Amino acid sequence: MKETKHPQWALQHKKPGTELRLINGRYYLYQYKTVYDKDKKRPRKITGKLIGRITQKEGLIPSGKRKLEESLKGIITSKPVCKEYGVSSLLLRQFSRYISSLQKAFPEQWKAILQIAYCRFLYRCPIKSIPFRLAQSYLPELIQAKPFHEKTASVLLKTIGGMHQEKLVYMKSFIRKEEHILMDATNIFSHSSLITLARKGYNNQMHFDPQFNLLYLYSAKTSMPVYYRLLPGNIREVKAFKNCLLEAGLKDAIVVADKGFFSSKNVELLLREKLRFILPLKRDNALIDYSDLEDNTFKQDDRYFEHEKRIIWFQEYTWNHLHVNIYLDESLRINEEKDYLRRIQTHPENYSLQEYHQMRNTFGTIVLLSNLRRNAKEIYQIYKSRMAIELLFDGMKNVLEADHTYMQDEQTLLGWMFINHITLQWYQHLYIELKNRDLLKKYSVNDLIQMLSDLKMIKINDSWHLNEITNYAKRLFEKFEIPIET
Repeated sequence: MKETKHPQWALQHKKPGTELRLINGRYYLYQYKTVYDKDKKRPRKITGKLIGRITQKEGLIPSGKRKLEESLKGIITSKPVCKEYGVSSLLLRQFSRYISSLQKAFPEQWKAILQIAYCRFLYRCPIKSIPFRLAQSYLPELIQAKPFHEKTASVLLKTIGGMHQEKLVYMKSFIRKEEHILMDATNIFSHSSLITLARKGYNNQMHFDPQFNLLYLYSAKTSMPVYYRLLPGNIREVKAFKNCLLEAGLKDAIVVADKGFFSSKNVELLLREKLRFILPLKRDNALIDYSDLEDNTFKQDDRYFEHEKRIIWFQEYTWNHLHVNIYLDESLRINEEKDYLRRIQTHPENYSLQEYHQMRNTFGTIVLLSNLRRNAKEIYQIYKSRMAIELLFDGMKNVLEADHTYMQDEQTLLGWMFINHITLQWYQHLYIELKNRDLLKKYSVNDLIQMLSDLKMIKINDSWHLNEITNYAKRLFEKFEIPIET
């Protein structure tokens, strides 16, 4: 039997899973383990952490790092876990009305719906990323939700996609006895041949790709979206407007369409269905009489009003018993005129002085055709409220990245669009909050969401604590009533 080369006073400290090493005349004790090497087809030893140094006089002297680890035993039992808290807290505090409506309409699914909407709102993530994002969020802790898996999201979306009545209950909870605006449809492109709603249609950019249309109803008083309906991409008929009002439980609303909607046929259909409407006309429409602008007699008497600190002049006349209102915004006219003249210099192939003189009387004008029994100022304000819904759609398409879908199952798509509707309400809610607090000049909705997401909760020794934040962030969170006490 071969004798060991190490002295007994060093060997007595060697235990299974450890090895002695003689380095520069000193003995050290290391951990080690044996693994099987597939390439060499034999076991291979891997050296681990240093346990300590061994002397004949003092025996085993633990390393400094090992001493620290031993001293911390029982104090730190696990690595700190950091989770997003700011947006999670905002949901429960600022969006309590939406959550309450979800609980009533979906008593069994509301927690899962809330979590998917949270991931869509904060991260704009696809279904497959939802479990990962929720694992980094404090929201499941706040609502005591069960663990979430990718299959959970897919099954839930398909389930709520078929729960049409429950979705209606949720949407109708936001419809009050006030005036509502029915928005003409916007298009969502689909890349799936399995979605029957996706048909070849067109939009104002003349895109003919497969798409479906999204028609919205929103409150004229609050500018909040309250109802939506999906239509096949090749349908933009007036009958769809009527059916939306019937399903939403509204007898009356104002259809505010875009400039591409006007035609004699569409006007006839609107009147036949007894719908109230405001239709903008393209500036080259033959119905428009610009004679007063050409004669420089447009600004007569007291036919003007103020809108958002700008003076708006107007003229009125009738066409087939309908009201035609021409509005002139001098600030807009000056800007458009300057822009056109500059383009003559920079793009002479597309712009000319001759065309400028033909168009100059149309600069700064908006022409609206309506059957409303309202004065010119009220009709103008109702039409301008359409800007709110256009900003809303911009938020959905650009910020939430919801202008296209790759989903292959139609019922899952219906569930996904309901999630988008909820997040759209949240987005518009924050936009209005920022506007009311006069903060839009400093922050966009997306800015606010990202700053709120920087507020974290950290778990130390099985106890959650609020992570440190700057005084600047603290003041912002206080404005939105998010608790930041440590």
